[in-house]
Amino acid sequence: MLNVYRSAKIVLLLLLAACGAETPKILATDPKLAVTGQTLTILGEFFGDEQGESFVTIGGVSPTLSSYIEWTDNKIVLRLPDFGESGLVYVQRKDKKSNPVLLPSLRSIPEFPKSSVSYAPVITQIRPDSAAIGDLIVIQGSGFGGARDSGAVFFSWAAENPASLPANVSPPPLIKARDGGAYESWTEHEIRVRVSDGAASGVVQAFTSRGASNTVPFRVSGKPGSKTIRDKRTYSISYSVDVRVKDAKPPNNMYLWCPVPASTASQLNKETLFGNTPPFIEDYLGVSLYRFTGLRSGDERRVSVSYLVDVYSVETRIQPELVKPYGDSPVRAWTLPSAFVPSNDAAIREAAENICGRINNPYLKANTIYRWFVDEFQMAAGSTLVSLQQALLEKKAGPYEAAMLYTALCRAAGIPAIPVAGVLCPKTGGAIPHYWAEFWIDSFGWMPVDPFLGAGAVPGNSDDTTEFPPDFSPAADKPFKLRDDHEAYYFGNMDNQHLAFSYGETSLSQIDTRGRTARSEASYALQNIWEEAGSGIEAYSSHWSDINITGIYLN
Repeated sequence: MLNVYRSAKIVLLLLLAACGAETPKILATDPKLAVTGQTLTILGEFFGDEQGESFVTIGGVSPTLSSYIEWTDNKIVLRLPDFGESGLVYVQRKDKKSNPVLLPSLRSIPEFPKSSVSYAPVITQIRPDSAAIGDLIVIQGSGFGGARDSGAVFFSWAAENPASLPANVSPPPLIKARDGGAYESWTEHEIRVRVSDGAASGVVQAFTSRGASNTVPFRVSGKPGSKTIRDKRTYSISYSVDVRVKDAKPPNNMYLWCPVPASTASQLNKETLFGNTPPFIEDYLGVSLYRFTGLRSGDERRVSVSYLVDVYSVETRIQPELVKPYGDSPVRAWTLPSAFVPSNDAAIREAAENICGRINNPYLKANTIYRWFVDEFQMAAGSTLVSLQQALLEKKAGPYEAAMLYTALCRAAGIPAIPVAGVLCPKTGGAIPHYWAEFWIDSFGWMPVDPFLGAGAVPGNSDDTTEFPPDFSPAADKPFKLRDDHEAYYFGNMDNQHLAFSYGETSLSQIDTRGRTARSEASYALQNIWEEAGSGIEAYSSHWSDINITGIYLN
């Protein structure tokens, strides 16, 4: 009996000790951006003097036991497993789980290498040496690196020189393959990548952290038409975010997910001009993440940024008889429903069937849906902020509903399409939040559409709900002067006054599962999180300024 009593007492003491153990807490990670195989240091407290049965998870992945290099009560050093594009880091000790810390992967944040080192990559062959936009090509050679990391493939760019430019001067000659399905694999000796939207016949070049490769001739073939990118206009823009804390006690964290101008075939050379505070993570998935820690009641914080962005006009010409049915490629994902685009809704699917009828050609389908908008819809200058189903029923929409519903109808008809959010830049001063769309044609790429402007409506301030009939002709004092050929122009073409922040929807992961998130409806970016107040922040207020245009430079 004595031995049984003693054993029970020991078990009870162990249970009490476990219950009394402090919850592990992560204070910092080094580096902030990481890559598979790199060493990660986690600093904090209450990790335990030895690992024992404790472990770390990164994006839901647990490193193998051999990955751990050091484990002390306030420091863990380990070699990173493959955790995808980003992941939340947790330390698990017995039944206690730490706070999460976001760890992005460098492979999802490609950047142009600023310098080259020895062992630069070498391209020996491209198979095939001629392919259409969206087709998969295989680049063979050496020195590409075991993983993509910050590497990228560039193609000759389909921009047209302005007539005023000297013959011996050219615009930036290369365009980077767009993320989001372009890269299928990347190894030391082979890169499998799809030909980028906006690519032209010329050369292909690979860039890695080791430097730039040689250029290899490559021909873009099979286009069912032409795309012309020209008339560059450079904008300097700025905006700010102000946060006032009403009730908070440290420790705590406040996160701001600030939109960054998008990079596409017609919007290039984005440059940060000013930032009053460095971001915690810069330009990740189209946003920069700012973090404020240890906030107290009455504290005020501000993020102020400005950018310089080149925007080009796009003009397309299509021969419908050359348009092919969609093949098997990553863009087919843009036919699926999403939080912003409910293309599986029964009313939207029925409308798409009725509008398109027996039309099978993807280009003609997209054009028929556009013509239906122009002929049938009454447009309101400000967003109506109604459901897409109600907008469809009443045939009345603001810019937001028009773009989202057009995208949804295209997807319901089997056409890959994305909504685009940004601003119109008619003159210096306040920009106008606006929305449009793009749809994909195989072997050609993305085609822009603005059903709101195409219907003859004039965008204004968000609180301006004045309605305009489709044949309305804008007055000279309106903030945006509509083109005379608006109905024909805004299907397949886009002017250089549309500055985009979101191409498609940005899905961000909440950092503190105990925190509160906020989103902005019908703003100049399409993202599910704009603010996140962690535990400890009970009440706060925020103000996001409008986009301000501080300069316009014509080229």
